[in-house]
Amino acid sequence: MSSPAPPMLLDLAAHRLLSSEPSAPAALQEFTVDLFPALLTAAFSMGHKEALKALVQAWPFPVLRLGSLIAQWPSQDSLQAVLDGLGDLSSHKACPRRSSLRVLDLTLAFEQVQGREPSEALSRFPFWFPCTVKAETPQDVARPRPVEDSTEEPLGSWEPVELHVDLFLRGPFQSDAFLSTLLAKVEQSQGSLRVCCKKLHIEEMPSDSHGGTLQILELDSIQELEVFDWFQALAEHSLFASQLGRIRNLRSLKLAYYHWAFPLEGGLSSDHILSQLGQLHHLQRLHLSYSYLSGNLHQVLSCLQNPLHTLEICSCTLVESDVTFLAQSVHTTRLKKLDLSGNNLSYMVPGPLEALLRAVAGTLQHLNLTHCWLKDTHLHALLPTLCRCAHLSSLDLSDNPFSQAGLVDLLEHTATLVALKQVLYPVPVECCPYLHGLSRGPVDGRKLCQVQTELQALLQALRRPDMQWSSPPPLSPSPGTLVQPE
Repeated sequence: MSSPAPPMLLDLAAHRLLSSEPSAPAALQEFTVDLFPALLTAAFSMGHKEALKALVQAWPFPVLRLGSLIAQWPSQDSLQAVLDGLGDLSSHKACPRRSSLRVLDLTLAFEQVQGREPSEALSRFPFWFPCTVKAETPQDVARPRPVEDSTEEPLGSWEPVELHVDLFLRGPFQSDAFLSTLLAKVEQSQGSLRVCCKKLHIEEMPSDSHGGTLQILELDSIQELEVFDWFQALAEHSLFASQLGRIRNLRSLKLAYYHWAFPLEGGLSSDHILSQLGQLHHLQRLHLSYSYLSGNLHQVLSCLQNPLHTLEICSCTLVESDVTFLAQSVHTTRLKKLDLSGNNLSYMVPGPLEALLRAVAGTLQHLNLTHCWLKDTHLHALLPTLCRCAHLSSLDLSDNPFSQAGLVDLLEHTATLVALKQVLYPVPVECCPYLHGLSRGPVDGRKLCQVQTELQALLQALRRPDMQWSSPPPLSPSPGTLVQPE
C-alpha cells in the first residue's frame, strides 16, 4: 500500500505563515506569485477568512479555480470570504496588490462530490450541478499557471470578473445564504461581476423564483440546461419560456415532465416553446422524458434548425407515426446516440423501428431500447439491421422479455461488430417472470448464473473477450439464491 505523499516544504511554510502571522494578508504585496497557490490552499484548510479575502483581492493570475479546494473544505464561511473579496474588487476598494483575476471558477466535478448523499451535496454545494463532466485536477487548482508575460501591467479593475458556476436550482433558493449573497453582489456590482453558468438545472421551482436568476445569468454562457417541469416552470407566460430562445449557445437540453399542448388537443398551445426551440441553432443533444408526445413528435423535431447528435425520447408514449417520421427526418444523418427506452415498440417490428435503425446505421454509437416490450421474435427481426450499425459501441436492451436462446442469438450476431464493447442484457424469461414488459421477481439465481456462464464462454469462443456483457443490478445473484428485484 502506498502512503500519502508528505506535504511540500512550501505548503508547510504557508501553514506556518498563516498560523503565526496575523498580518500576513497585509503583506501580500511582498510575496512572489509562486507563494499564492500554497497560501490559498492553507487558507482554505484553516478556514482563514481574512487571508482568503485578501488573496482574492490580490490574486496574480487571470484564473482562480476553487473546485477541488471547495470539495475538500466545503466551509460556507470560506466561500463567504471569497465573495467578500470579490465585492471589494467590484467596488474598486484599495487592495494591497492589484489583482489580475478575470475568472473565478467555482464549478465542481461529479467525482468531487460522489459518495455524498444528494441532500448533503446540495446543502454544502448549492451551486453544484450533478452532471458536471470535466474534473479539474488538484494540481490545476493548487498550482495555477502564471500569466504568460509576468511583466505585463495587470488588467484594469474595470474589466468584469467572470464567476463560473454550475447551478442546481431546487426549491426556494433564496434561503441559501451563499447563493443569495452571490446573486446580490452581482446585482450590486454594476456590471463588474458576471455570472457565467455552463450547466443549469431547474427543479421544483415556481416560475417567479428563477426569473431574477435568469436576468442575472449571462445566457450566452449556458450550454447544458435541464428543466424538471413539475410546477410548470415552462408555462407560456413565464419569463423562462420567453428567454429560452436567447440561450444561443445551448448544446444540450433536457425537458422532463413537460406538458406539451398541441393545437388539436385544444386549450393552451405549446407553439411559443416550439418557436423558442427553433432559435437554438447550436443544439446537439435533446432529451425528452415522461411527457405525452403520442403522434406529435414531428412538431417538436421539425422546428429544430440542425440535425441532432443525441436524441433521447424516454417514456413519451411514442406511436408508429412518430418513429416513421424520425426515420425519415434529417436527424438520422448525424445521430450518434438514440434512446427510446420506456416506449412500447413491439408493434413497430417489422416496420418503422427497422427503418429507423437502417437510417442511423452509418453514425449510431449508442443505442438504448430498455423496456420497449421487445420479445425474441422482434429481436430476431431486428438483428440483421442492428448488425449494420458498424460504429455501435454500447447497446442496452435490459427489461425486455428475451429468452436464453434469444440472448445467445443476439451475442452470436453482434460479435461481428468490432466497435461494440458494452451490452446490457435483460434477465431472461427462464430466470424471472415478466408482466407488461417488466421483470417481476423473484429471480432464480441458479439459472441466471448458468446463463451468465454460458454467455461468457461463448464470448471467449467467438474471440470477443473485450465485449462486456452484463445484466443490470441488482440482478447479479450467487448460485442457488433467489433475488427479489428492488
